[in-house]
Amino acid sequence: MTQQKPKLLIIEDDPGLQKQLRWSLDAYEVVVAGDREAALAQIRRHEPAVCTMDLGLPPDPDGSTEGLATLQQILALAPDTRVIVLTGNQDHANAGTATARLLSPNINRFLNRAVRSAKLPCR
Repeated sequence: MTQQKPKLLIIEDDPGLQKQLRWSLDAYEVVVAGDREAALAQIRRHEPAVCTMDLGLPPDPDGSTEGLATLQQILALAPDTRVIVLTGNQDHANAGTATARLLSPNINRFLNRAVRSAKLPCR
């Protein structure tokens, strides 16, 4: 019986980087998308547990607006998907924005887990 590889979605518009990531992540069944529309279609179709994504996606490959919008839609569509942002974007504020979007839907879950694990007495 062959073991199925876990699915991983790579959201990257540069074909060279797509190829490198696919090669380096060969332990996974890699699915690739080059823009927001394709990424959301792949999320719906394959339901990957993890995806990597670039913030600089068309039509704004030198900025981050499209990548951040894609991230927000992924989290709304598949909130349990783990997203790893891999980007060459030099604006560090974008990293903070991406981190805030990744954490905000899960912050209550993290806080509830922390409270339960601390076993705080109720008053």
